[in-house]
Amino acid sequence: GHSFNDYNHVDLTTMIDKNSDNLNDGEVKQIAVGNFLGEGIRIASIPELGPGGSWSTCAIGCNVEPPRDVAHVQFRSRIAFKLVWVPNEKFDMFVLVDDDGKELARGKPKGRLPADRERVMNYRIAQGSKYAHVVDEIAAESQTKDL
Repeated sequence: GHSFNDYNHVDLTTMIDKNSDNLNDGEVKQIAVGNFLGEGIRIASIPELGPGGSWSTCAIGCNVEPPRDVAHVQFRSRIAFKLVWVPNEKFDMFVLVDDDGKELARGKPKGRLPADRERVMNYRIAQGSKYAHVVDEIAAESQTKDL
């Protein structure tokens, strides 16, 4: 699937049941009006873990404060984490950040990565936001080491 493999579907969003059927009424820009996800969320959720669920949602709109992305606007939720690619020379490292932009984990995957364009665009949609601070610091540190 496209979750965490393209530039945009990089937010793990938790939500309460009553918000699963929320629609995008046009408030989230560059996302389909409607964007009905409720049934898919219920099918993919594990009821034994309690009410609610989680979904990989679109990060477009995360670069403003407060964020205007699907998690925050359509589902009235915070993100559990967001994947942001580090803008180093190869965009070959990522960081998972929480809703406040704090680092949770980082990785440098082996094997096949998402396309270069997807990784660059992922950084660009977060650039300048609280979600990009950590990756900007990592990129700056790597440039200093390379000198």
